[in-house]
Amino acid sequence: MLVPVAERCQWPWCRLPRVNRPAKATPVTIIGAGLGGIALVANLGLLGYRLRLHDRDEARIARVRERGGLDVEGLAKGFAPLELVTPQLAPAVDGADVIIIVTGSHFHADVAHGLAGVLRDGQSILLIQGGTGGSLVVRRELRAAGCRAAVDVSEMDNYPYSLGWPEPTRVKLTIVKRFLQVASLPASRVGRVLGPLRAAFPQALAAPSILTTGLTNMNATLHVANMVGNIGRLEGSGNAYRFYAEGYTPSLITLLEALDAERLAVARAYGAQVPGIHQWLLNTYGLGGDSLRETFHRLTHEPTGPYQWTPTPPSLQHKYVIEDVPCGLVAISELGRAASVGTPVIDGLITQTSTMLRRDFRSEGRNLARLGLAGKRVGEIRSIMETGPTG
Repeated sequence: MLVPVAERCQWPWCRLPRVNRPAKATPVTIIGAGLGGIALVANLGLLGYRLRLHDRDEARIARVRERGGLDVEGLAKGFAPLELVTPQLAPAVDGADVIIIVTGSHFHADVAHGLAGVLRDGQSILLIQGGTGGSLVVRRELRAAGCRAAVDVSEMDNYPYSLGWPEPTRVKLTIVKRFLQVASLPASRVGRVLGPLRAAFPQALAAPSILTTGLTNMNATLHVANMVGNIGRLEGSGNAYRFYAEGYTPSLITLLEALDAERLAVARAYGAQVPGIHQWLLNTYGLGGDSLRETFHRLTHEPTGPYQWTPTPPSLQHKYVIEDVPCGLVAISELGRAASVGTPVIDGLITQTSTMLRRDFRSEGRNLARLGLAGKRVGEIRSIMETGPTG
C-alpha cells in the first residue's frame, strides 16, 4: 500500500497550509500572466510579497494593471496587490530578489535571452515549472546571450496551484498541491531560492539536482498519452469530455503505466530517485487506492476529487502537446538514449504527435545537442545536471 511522502504533507489539497508571512516583504517578479502566473499573484500577494507582474501581451494585463491587483476567493480570500504591472521586462525585474518564470517551458530560452541584459548580481530565477532540463536551458541561453550577472537558477517540478479565473481581476484558488520539489543549478544553491519563498511554498522539498525535478515531469507523463489516445473524441465528435474522468480509460491507464515505467527506468540509470505516477498522485493530493486505476477513479469521481472537472483542450495545438512533448518526452527519451535505456512508448508518442502536427518535436525540442549533452556519458551528464555547464 502506498503512503504519503511525509508527515508535513498531511493537510488536504483543498486547504492552504498554515504559514507565517515572509520575514520581510520580499520583492518578487512574476513573468507570465497566464493561469500559473495569476495563481502566484493571488497567493503570494495575500502573503505580503511585493509583487511585479510582466507579460509582453498588453491586452492580457490591462485590466489587472487598472485594478492594481487581484480579488481572491476560494482557498484564500482577500486582495492581492501588485506594485507594478508592465509589458516591459527591464523595469519589471529591476530590484527584484526573485524572478519567477511562469511561461510555458517552450518559451524558457526566449525569456532567458531577454533577461540576459537586465539581470543583476544576487538575483534568483525560479522556473515554475521547469519541464525536463529547464534550468540547463536557461543557464546556457544566459551565457550565450552574454549575461555577466551572478544569478541563481532553480526549477520547481510542477505548478503549485489550480484556480478558476471567472473575471480578469477575480480568481478562485481551488487546488494547492501538497508535494513539490525544487532544485537548483548548481544543486548547492537551492536554499538561495527556497529561503525567501518558504512562506509561499512550505511543502516544497529541496531536490538533489535538476535530474530529480526534470524526471518528475508529471505534465508530460499525464497529458500526452491522454491527448493521443482520445484524438478521435478530441477532433471527431465535437463534444468535450472530462479530461481525466472520461479520458483515462482502462487501456489508456495501461499505456500510462508503460510510459511511466520508461521514465522511471531512465531515472534509475542516472541514480535519480523519483516517484512513480501512482505514488506522486497520492503525495500530491492525499487521495489514492491500491491501483492506479482505483486512484484515478477516486480523483475523478469522489466529491473531493481534484480531477473531477478538468476540461478537455480544444485541439492538439495545446500546451499538453506542444510544450509537454518537446520539453518533456523528448528530453526523457534523449536522456534514455545516452544511458542505453529504451523508451519505445515515449518514442511512439513523440513520433505520433510530430506526424499529426506536421512538426519534428525531436529536432525542435530538448534533445541532447540543445541541452549541451551530446556525446556525454551518464556520469558526465549527472555532473552537469548537478554543477552546471562548463566551458
